[in-house]
Amino acid sequence: MRSRATYVDPWDSADPALALALEELRWYRRAAGRARIANQVSEVLLLLMTAATTVAAALAVTAWVTAVLAAGSLILTGLRRSFDWHEKWVSFMTRWSELRSVVNQYRLLPDERRDEETRRRLVSSVDEIVSTETQGWASRRRKLQEHTQHGAP
Repeated sequence: MRSRATYVDPWDSADPALALALEELRWYRRAAGRARIANQVSEVLLLLMTAATTVAAALAVTAWVTAVLAAGSLILTGLRRSFDWHEKWVSFMTRWSELRSVVNQYRLLPDERRDEETRRRLVSSVDEIVSTETQGWASRRRKLQEHTQHGAP
C-alpha cells in the first residue's frame, strides 16, 4: 500500500508519462516479490505440515495432535487456493516484464523525440498492461467463485 506521506503524484514530474510507468513498474516488482515469498513460505509450510501429520499418525501420537496437524494442512491448502500466490507471482512478473520493456523502449528515445504523442503512447501501453492484469484477476476470481458454487475441488 502506498503511504500518503511519501507518495508523489507522477503527473507533477518533468516527464509524467515516464514517472507513471516507473511507478507501475515498482508496484508490480514489489507485488511480485510479496507473492513469491507468500508462495514459497506456504509451499514449505504445507510440506512440513503434511509430513508432520504422517509422522504423527505413524508414531501413534495423541489423536488430537494428528488432527490439528491435518486441519492445519487443510487450512493452508484453502489459503493457497483462495489467495493463489503462485498465479499472482507469475502474473505480476509477466506484467513487470512487459512494463520494463515498454519503459526501456521509451528511455532509448532521445529527449527531443519524447513528444506529446510518444508520451501518450507510453501511458496507453501502461494502461493496457494494467488493464490486462485486472481483467485476468477478475476472470480468475469469477472461475474460483463458479467452482466454489458448484462444489468443485
